[in-house]
Amino acid sequence: MMRCVLLGTLGLLLPTALVAQSVAEVQVAPPSVTIRAGERTGLLATAFDRIGNVIPPVRIIWSSNNVNIAKVDNNGTVTGVANGVAIIEARVGARRGQAAIQVTGGASPAPPPAPPPGPPAPPPPPGQDLSGQPSGSGPAAALRLEPGVVYLLPSENTRVSPRALRDDGSPAAPVVVTWTSLRPDVASVDQSGNVVALAPGQGTIQATHTGGLTATAPVVVQQAEFTVREGSPLLLAPGEVDTLHVIVATQNNRTVNPLVLQWASSDQSVVRASLAGVVTAVGPGKAILTVSGLLQSKSIDVSVHQVVTKLSVRPKLSDEVQVPLTGSTKFEAQALTSENALVPEARLRWTVTDPGIASFDPQTGLLTGRAVGKTQLMVRGPGSGLSVAWNISVIAGFPRFVQPRVGIGINQRRTLRANYADEQGNVLAPATNLTWSSDSPQIASVGEDGTVTGAAYGHAKVTATAPGGRTATADVYVVGEIVVASSRAAPSTPGKFQLYAVERSNLAQLTKLTPATDTASASDPAFSSDGSRIAFVSSRDGNAEIYVMNADGTGTTRVTNDPQPDGRPSLMPDGQSLVFHSSRTAGKQQIWAVNVDGTGLTQLTRDSVNSSPAMSPDGQTIAYVSTRNKDGDIWLMNRDGTNQRQFTRSPQQRESEPRFLRDGSLAYLVERREGNRTVQQVIRADLATGATTALTGTDLAIASFAVSPSGDLLALVVNAEPQNRRNPVYRVYVQPVGSATPVPLPTIGLEQMITPAFRP
Repeated sequence: MMRCVLLGTLGLLLPTALVAQSVAEVQVAPPSVTIRAGERTGLLATAFDRIGNVIPPVRIIWSSNNVNIAKVDNNGTVTGVANGVAIIEARVGARRGQAAIQVTGGASPAPPPAPPPGPPAPPPPPGQDLSGQPSGSGPAAALRLEPGVVYLLPSENTRVSPRALRDDGSPAAPVVVTWTSLRPDVASVDQSGNVVALAPGQGTIQATHTGGLTATAPVVVQQAEFTVREGSPLLLAPGEVDTLHVIVATQNNRTVNPLVLQWASSDQSVVRASLAGVVTAVGPGKAILTVSGLLQSKSIDVSVHQVVTKLSVRPKLSDEVQVPLTGSTKFEAQALTSENALVPEARLRWTVTDPGIASFDPQTGLLTGRAVGKTQLMVRGPGSGLSVAWNISVIAGFPRFVQPRVGIGINQRRTLRANYADEQGNVLAPATNLTWSSDSPQIASVGEDGTVTGAAYGHAKVTATAPGGRTATADVYVVGEIVVASSRAAPSTPGKFQLYAVERSNLAQLTKLTPATDTASASDPAFSSDGSRIAFVSSRDGNAEIYVMNADGTGTTRVTNDPQPDGRPSLMPDGQSLVFHSSRTAGKQQIWAVNVDGTGLTQLTRDSVNSSPAMSPDGQTIAYVSTRNKDGDIWLMNRDGTNQRQFTRSPQQRESEPRFLRDGSLAYLVERREGNRTVQQVIRADLATGATTALTGTDLAIASFAVSPSGDLLALVVNAEPQNRRNPVYRVYVQPVGSATPVPLPTIGLEQMITPAFRP
């Protein structure tokens, strides 16, 4: 509350009854004065209404509690009479203000004569002030003073009140007491219980009831520094009202009587202060508030920030914010002006409706789930109506990766995502505030947001830890961009291929994937859509069968087992099943589906000869080669074998080697006659419209190919000696789409390369 002191003469401008009724407080300034006997000084009284506004000049009734020490006239002029302390009172109706007057340099007044012995004093006449004693009934059995110990600074004053008690400790009827200071050189006390500190030391005041009851309280007068409890700097919003408290730390942090203090502002257009320490922020800016009194002065810096008109919050308001049990979610709020300027110094107040459901830390902005249930988080800004509330639902859940396996390349980045799920695996909410770690950062490191970066070929386990200690682990495999089958390990043995990985940035650096102990042939690699698994064909058990391994070459498991050779695997997007071709029925190749654990073998085609299946990125369509029309064409069917339909119709050419791109378009190899020669060319087709685009020219003898998921790079299997069809020499060339300059992967001696595949 802000109060402005009005200094001026007194006059009767309003009806006395009306003024007395509206006055809520009377203040006298200065609150304490020391004068010599015979000297005069002026006191000023100000009346305030209940909201702190100064009431225009009103009639003040002045009085002194001891005219033998100091007297006062109707204008508030005080005259010192004799050594001692007197309390000067200014009264408007029932409201009173006081000032303590210490008079020095004169003779001490004669003590009043002792009253003659007689019967007990009669009860106080109606209307007599009983020093603020609480109401009670019955005779008093004991007397107590409040406070029980009085701490004061020199020249400070306070009031002590008696308490009459019955035998059971309950309030008795108020009693009249006589006050005495047993050390008048240290502290004085008047008959209203007003105590004034005169000099450092320890004294005692005593209250005596005529019935024989007595109570005492020690008075400790010490010279000590006072401080402003609220500290400096003080941050306020325009229009905000606060009350400052001056305390003495060495005296149990007690509050100094505000009536003995004076407040001043260096800039009243920024902040104003009343005599009671009530400050009001007026407008943006900086000012210094100074409090003085009792021969001391302290200052605090005050900063009033700009007017805040709105709050910007995150997350955005929605129907409900889900927080996992023991987990945390971050909330943010910023105070803004009408021009959207940030007001960082504005104070925001955060509250949770039910702290038993969730707790909130304003320092970190984290709301933590404590118990399953619903509550509300609210932030309030410095202004009327500036508040935002989120509905919070605390749920029980465990972190669970969206993709628990992922394959990436060297220097490639991928952000892992996780959800909170219940014990049945049902997703509850996106996982937030996870702590990330990698067991092999030299292979794959992980950032604070779950982004993993490939550093070297191999396998790393990345762990996400939720608040509360629950964890989830993802397998990260770092593998080359292109995997090829090469005879490098046995260049002089026809058909002896092993799998190698290579990067487009360093085509000469091949890294072997299949184990060194595996001496059998391996070819036809095919990645899973997450890049973490590779299906391939191997003859390690004496026959061409389908196997699946991790992308780093570990964990090889056999999928098929049949006397007839199986080949051309293509993994479903879930990595748990695949399609392949096999001639296990009547010696004709057909398309089959099987789970990677070898179960669920299903024949998808049954007529003519069908081969080279390729699975679409969405897992819904299989492209394959069929000779149903006595010619090699591309056909399509659903993943369960239904809706088999012809896609290409070109008797003059043969289509083979279908390969899906990431966008769902289809690339395939075309062979046709041009003049007196046979040419091969890679074509890209849109499944919806059938429109085609050539990806290569016709100058290479292309036997097979692979295309990168984005469609920007081709890996071509080329017969380096096209005139030698009986004993072809296969090499793999890498060619950017749109470029006419294919670059061969370097080979050693008689080394050959076939069946390339791109990492997703």
